[in-house]
Order: sequence, then C-alpha cells, then structure tokens
Amino acid sequence: MIKLKSLLFEEEEKIHSKVSHWKNKKAQKYASVLLDKYGDDGEKYDTIFSDSMILWKDVKLIDEEKYQYKVKKIDKLYIIDEAIAHSFPADHIDYCYSTIKIPQIQAKGGKSTIDPELVGKFAGVTGSIIVDGLKGEVTARCGDTVANDVTLNFVLDSINGKVEPTKEEYAKRILDTR
Repeated sequence: MIKLKSLLFEEEEKIHSKVSHWKNKKAQKYASVLLDKYGDDGEKYDTIFSDSMILWKDVKLIDEEKYQYKVKKIDKLYIIDEAIAHSFPADHIDYCYSTIKIPQIQAKGGKSTIDPELVGKFAGVTGSIIVDGLKGEVTARCGDTVANDVTLNFVLDSINGKVEPTKEEYAKRILDTR
C-alpha cells in the first residue's frame, strides 16, 4: 500500500506550545512546522488561533527544499485539529487547508458563475476540493501545503480549460510530488 509522505516532515519534529494540547498528532506536528515557518505572533501574517485551529491570512508561500509552489500567494492557510482519513490517490490524513479566490468564478449579482457540472466533476475526482461559488473561492484540503498547491493548480488548470478534471490526471499530479 502506498502512503503519501509529506515533504515537510523530513525535519526533526518539534511540537509548538500553541498546539501541544491538540488531540490529532499529525495535525499537531504539521501545525508546528507551519508555525515555525510562517510565524505565531502576527508579525508576518494576520494569524488567528482557536482551541482547535490556526489560520494565517494572505500568505506568501515559502518554497520547500524539494518543491516550488505554483500558487505563490494564498488567501487563507489553516490547520484544524482533525484527522480526516482519505484514500485517494493513496492513504493519508487531511487537516491542512489552503484557500484562494479565483476571479473566473466570482459570483455576479449574487449568483454563482462556476459551471455546476465542473463542480460535480471536482467532487467526482476527490473530496479534497471545496468550491464556494458565491465567494468565488476554492479550498484544497490535504495533508500538507504541497498537496494543496497541486490540488489548487489542478482546479485552476481545469477552470482555464487546460485539462479535463479526471481522477487519473489528479492522481498523476499528486503522486509525482511524492
């Protein structure tokens, strides 16, 4: 069985004090990595903490040693103290969210402009694509920011007619980063 491995977990794992009470160890460890990377004091980014979530706003992603982000700036990056089992394209756990606004799907006159058929195709590919047609936002929920970037690029390429939103195309993109 293939397991997805986070590119960011290769460093020594330290638990940040702001998430030391979290129940889900993988989310806790990854949140600690992101807290080190993007800060916890609101100096770099508007950061919001709750008992079970950390959210950074308007984040400029810092490239990884083995991966360069294609979407360089995201509107929201957040980790939730949860463990959502996901088996496509390989077994892994979801808890990391990245949200971007997409001008092509911005609502007009209070009505969503994204083709409902396309939203259905995304749902048929993976449960990790969350489309908000009224806000004109798409959120990727995966196990790390790299997989989220791949997912968001898959959505953008599909919306822009560069690829058909298929399970095969999505799986190839995700597995190519692992």
